[in-house]
Amino acid sequence: MPQRKAEQGLPFAAIQYIPAFFPEMKCLVIDDDPLACEIIEGFLARLGGVEYCLKLGDGAIALHIIAAEDFDVVFLDLDLPGVDGVSLLLSLPTRVPVVIVSASPDFGAKSYEFGIIDYLLKPFDFPRFAKAMGRVTAAAATRQPVTSPADGVIFLREGGKIQRIDLNEVECVRAQSNYVSFVLDGGQRIMSLVSMAKLEEILPHDFVRIHRSYIVNRNRIARIEGNKAIVGELSLPIGDSFRSRLLERLSVIKMPTRRGD
Repeated sequence: MPQRKAEQGLPFAAIQYIPAFFPEMKCLVIDDDPLACEIIEGFLARLGGVEYCLKLGDGAIALHIIAAEDFDVVFLDLDLPGVDGVSLLLSLPTRVPVVIVSASPDFGAKSYEFGIIDYLLKPFDFPRFAKAMGRVTAAAATRQPVTSPADGVIFLREGGKIQRIDLNEVECVRAQSNYVSFVLDGGQRIMSLVSMAKLEEILPHDFVRIHRSYIVNRNRIARIEGNKAIVGELSLPIGDSFRSRLLERLSVIKMPTRRGD
């Protein structure tokens, strides 16, 4: 099937990304331009996975709605009657994910000080909109990437799936760009959007950071050779700043020094 014109040049993964994270996405568009609202609603429909898209043209009313309802994404125009977009942005709870849609680039750089997800400059096309929504889904996955361990098990997002991981099968976790990769028995790898810092917080005591790019299951360490940890068939680097903590967590027995040595 040939691509529609607006989708040419857009990676297929970006088109499929939204339903994977938001099977029933709740959207709010705050813009007094009906045409802009219709364009955003139409783009969301093409991406799929939308429960509803509420459109409002008044900033004051929008504040009351946001206080009473949780949204997966809010599209906010800066030029609004009643309460202007900047004032509205200042009033929004930090939990609300915002994509600014504006005909002016003037507020672009400053807007990121408010933690917005993206800044769409009107007029924008479907590929640019899909890119913004990819950032929305990535931010959502980072906010709630995993469950806390229970009985040696965690659940985390892998693409459009929620994957179960038995922690006793994990050899190590490796940081890769914006993702982490759980390396399991037999070389199986499960990737997810979550930070190493977050994993350090939630993984049990048996998991220890040995390098800025690696967390290892200490029960899987066969031996330490110099600045390498041998885990199964893997030889993992040990960072200088992580070495002492690793040895402490391994409870390394210090042999007594014999007299005369």
